[in-house]
Amino acid sequence: MSRKQREDTVAVLSQRIEETKGVIVLDYTGLNVEMITGLRRQVKEVGGELKVAKNTLLRIASKGTDFEPLHDHFVGQTAVTFIDGDPALAAKVLSRFVKDNLKVNPNLLFKIRAGILDKNILGEEEIKQLGNLPGRQVLLGQFVGLLASPLTGFVSVLSDIPRKFLRVLTAVADQKK
Repeated sequence: MSRKQREDTVAVLSQRIEETKGVIVLDYTGLNVEMITGLRRQVKEVGGELKVAKNTLLRIASKGTDFEPLHDHFVGQTAVTFIDGDPALAAKVLSRFVKDNLKVNPNLLFKIRAGILDKNILGEEEIKQLGNLPGRQVLLGQFVGLLASPLTGFVSVLSDIPRKFLRVLTAVADQKK
């Protein structure tokens, strides 16, 4: 790789680091080109981007940013997932990929190393837990349901008062007939 190519790669990585919500660092040891391509496609579908880069170039590109604490994880064969969409969906794709491929090949060395999301460092287990969360839309729906539940109950109680009063009046009217 020439100096010009390295500079271009660092510029692209720096720009992606500035634009992204979060980063997940992966060890892609043991994956063939077909598997990496499939993973790239899955990550792209959920609003992310998977890039394979040299560790030194990643260190240079992330120096002085919120992602600098990941420098210790830039060892070996490193791939970086830039999260632009829902972080839970990206973590879900990566966790499912690890799980599915470990079933097929238990000796596979591919793993999630660490990540940073909203300036918080996440370990492998935290990323897997994030992957187990439902998507943003589902969480928002559950939240709205939680907010609406007490109001629905309150309206139901309030509407029962006139209904009960009407039933009492109807019963009194029936008795007088």
